Amino acid sequence: MRVVILGAGRRGLRLAQHLIEEKKSVVFIDNSSERCSAATAKLDCMAVCGSSTDIEMLREAGCDNAEAVIAVTDNDETNLVACGIIASSFRNVGMTIAAIRSINYLGTGLDSDILGISHIVNPEQEAAGKIERIIETGLFRDFEYFPYAGFMMFSRKVTKESIFDGRTIAEIRREIPGRFVVIGIRRRGKALTPSGDTVVHDGDEIAMIVDDDESSDIYSRLSDVRNVPINKIILVGGTRIARFALLSMSESRRRNVILVEKDLSVCERFARDFPEVIVLNGAISDESFWEEERLYQSDLLISVTDNDELNIIAASYAKRLGTKRAVALIKTNNSYIPLAEAMDIDGVISTTNATVDAIVRYLRGDRIQSLHTLFDGQLEVYEYEVTESFRYTGMKLKDIDFRGKLIIAGVKRAKGKDNFIPDGNYQIEVGDTLLLSAVHSNYAYVEKLLTERRA
Repeated sequence: MRVVILGAGRRGLRLAQHLIEEKKSVVFIDNSSERCSAATAKLDCMAVCGSSTDIEMLREAGCDNAEAVIAVTDNDETNLVACGIIASSFRNVGMTIAAIRSINYLGTGLDSDILGISHIVNPEQEAAGKIERIIETGLFRDFEYFPYAGFMMFSRKVTKESIFDGRTIAEIRREIPGRFVVIGIRRRGKALTPSGDTVVHDGDEIAMIVDDDESSDIYSRLSDVRNVPINKIILVGGTRIARFALLSMSESRRRNVILVEKDLSVCERFARDFPEVIVLNGAISDESFWEEERLYQSDLLISVTDNDELNIIAASYAKRLGTKRAVALIKTNNSYIPLAEAMDIDGVISTTNATVDAIVRYLRGDRIQSLHTLFDGQLEVYEYEVTESFRYTGMKLKDIDFRGKLIIAGVKRAKGKDNFIPDGNYQIEVGDTLLLSAVHSNYAYVEKLLTERRA
C-alpha cells in the first residue's frame, strides 16, 4: 500500500512512522528541502521536494496509484486545494484525508464531498474532544473513552507496592472485583499482548479496558490518584481549542468556567460568544494575578495556549498552589510529554497524537467507529462494528484462535443496551460492536482479519 503524505512536519512524521511500521510505502511531498532530508534520514521513506498543489510533483510522488493521500501541511488552504486536485486528476486514489484547523471551514457537509475530500480531521477539535472526556469522566492520565461500546481504557505503572506485582493476569482477574480486561503490557519499552499466564512485574505498564459504570471504582483501587468532582474549571488561553471545548460543554457547565486570556480583544470575543463564562484579561505568568483572582482555588486547570512551555509551567504551578487537577496541552513538541508528566501534571493532551489517531481510524475502514492508541502508538484499540461478511460472524469466542495477537476486550450488543466483557461462550452477531485490542506490530494480522470475508 502506497500512502502519500503532504507535509513532513511533526504530524506527517508521526503518521509516517506509524504506517511504515505496518510495512506500507510512504512518500512525502514538502516544499522544504530541510524537512524532506530530515524525513528520509529518520524514516524508511521517500520524499519529493516541491509544492503539494503542483500536479507534476503529485504525479512524481505516485499519487496516480496511491491508496491514500493525506494532507497535513500547516496551511488549511493548501490541504484543501491539494486534495481537490488529487480527487479530480488521479481517479485511482482510494482516499483523501485533509487536516483543517480553521473554524471558518467548519459547516454542514465539510466532512464529505467537499472538493472530493474523503475525510476532514480538525486537530483542534480532536484535542477539545479529549478535554471534554477528561471533564466528563474525571480521569486524566493515559485514558480514553469508547462511546459506542461503553468502556474506558487506561494504563497504570506497576510498582513493588502494587497489587499487580508478581501476579499472573489470571490471578489479578480473580482478586480484583469488577469487569475489566488487561489488554496490554509495556515492558522495557516494548508492548506485548498478555495471556492469563503472563506474570506482571515491577516496572511494567499495564493497559486495561474497564466497564464505564465501574471505571471510577477500579481506577481508584489501582492508583494513588483519586478522581475528584469537576466543578470550578480554569481554562487558560483564548485559542481555537478553548472555543471548541466551550462549544462542547452544556450551558450549565460553562457557568463554572473561568477563561484567562492576556489579549483584550480576544477576551471581548469570548465574553460576547459565551456570556455564561467568566472571562479574565490577564497574563497567567503573572504571579500576582493568581493571588488576586484566586485561580488556584479550582478543581481543574487546563492550559491550552499556543505555547507548550507556558502550558506546562502554568499547569505545574497551579498544582503547587493547590489546584486539585491540572492538564497541559502539547501542541508543537511531543518530546515535552515525558517532562510534563514528571512535573506532577495530571494529564497531557497532544494535538499531534490526537490527529494521527483520527487519521489512522479513517485508514482502517468504515467499520472502525473509533481508534485510540497507548504506549506511544504500540498498542491499538478499535471499536469495530460486525457485519454479515465478517469472517467470524456466528461463531463462539472459544472456537476462534487469534494466535495470541488479538483480544476481544468488550462487546456492545446491537439489540439492547447491554455491554459486557465476553467469555468463551459469547457468539459474535451482526451489529455487535467489538472492542478489539492488538499490538501495532501485529497489524498485518488484524488487517487481514477485518477485511477477509466469509467463504
